[in-house]
Amino acid sequence: MADLAIGQMVELASGALAIIKYIGQPHFAPGQWVGVEILQGGEGKNDGSVQGERYFDCKAGQGMFLRPTAMSLTDRRPTAPQGINGAAKKGPRPSSVLSSGTGRRISSVPDPAISKRMSMNSASPTPASRSSMLRVCMLVK
Repeated sequence: MADLAIGQMVELASGALAIIKYIGQPHFAPGQWVGVEILQGGEGKNDGSVQGERYFDCKAGQGMFLRPTAMSLTDRRPTAPQGINGAAKKGPRPSSVLSSGTGRRISSVPDPAISKRMSMNSASPTPASRSSMLRVCMLVK
């Protein structure tokens, strides 16, 4: 227990990497416990709170409390998530969301061609009918 400190990277028995967020005696069980935020390779059980008591903050499902003997200090660092073929997964795709109140989409990706586009709402000429085109052609001859 003396070797563990808040902020240290640890490897859990499952192989998951986590960072220590809490060390102490919580209210939910006797003895010394370590609260960790799972970074890679596993799923947690909480968000740093248990039975209404907050011990640390992390995303829901990434927090976990363990006995100090269930982990070991590590120099490993999280790596990019791996895809099916072993290649690193790409980050999330850019999103576009509706702007509040206007109904227009706002994209997180800049569009250099946006100034060249015509408005979808601008008036366009009504297509001429064949009969009016024939009359014009006949008048020209």
